[in-house]
Amino acid sequence: MIREKHPKPEPIAANLTPMIDVVFLLIVFFVLVSQIVEVENADLDLPRPQDPASVGPGEQARVVINVLPGSGGDVSGYRMGTRRYVADTAGLHALATSLATMYRDNPALGVNLRADRRTDYRWVEPVFEAVSAAARLSGREDVQGRVNLVVVREP
Repeated sequence: MIREKHPKPEPIAANLTPMIDVVFLLIVFFVLVSQIVEVENADLDLPRPQDPASVGPGEQARVVINVLPGSGGDVSGYRMGTRRYVADTAGLHALATSLATMYRDNPALGVNLRADRRTDYRWVEPVFEAVSAAARLSGREDVQGRVNLVVVREP
């Protein structure tokens, strides 16, 4: 008997039937799921609050007051916009007067307060008082003088 040294190469063929079955099962699955999602999303006419207590930061005019940190929990001053205020009675009065002018122009002005975590509260509390004083100094009754504490997450 004579044996061949080199057998004839067999043609390589892939069986695509299982893959086609899986593709059709996935298509059926996604069609069913898309119909369920459409049923869950009903068109609703949701109410809009007249005077919401919380507003996103981009939805209103605002001013930012920064408590500038100093050494040992003290502060080196306050900054509102480009203007810097000294951390004493005269500086806080000047801050309140500037803020009152802004309140006269826009009574819905929001105040965001930023302070370093190492700053003692005794330096933050006068800003609350200055905002309240500015609301009174503005001469408008529709000024609420609310302060938003700004929280920035550290990475």
